[in-house]
Amino acid sequence: MKTNLTSGVGGRLGVMYLSGILMKRLPLNTLSLKRFMLRTEAIKLYRNILRQLQHLPDKSQRKEIQEWARADFEAHRHHEDEEVIKLLIIQGNKQLEELEKSIKIAK
Repeated sequence: MKTNLTSGVGGRLGVMYLSGILMKRLPLNTLSLKRFMLRTEAIKLYRNILRQLQHLPDKSQRKEIQEWARADFEAHRHHEDEEVIKLLIIQGNKQLEELEKSIKIAK
């Protein structure tokens, strides 16, 4: 099967012909599937932390932990290495488990 790659301009998305089939190229800043999945996991972790905070009776503690979580996520936002991101998510899940245990003990 012969592949014929020809590029044309089609607005923001380029147009590519592969063996006579018209294909649209993705924008350059599109995430890979792995990066997309890791980003989804990180957002899920952050949301779970915020959900757990709703069970804290003390509003000042809730706000303090929420600010800490946000600062921690912002501090690690720049990471590009998938392995580092995976380790941070694992560490975050462990901290979430500890938070859940602490809340259960406090009740």
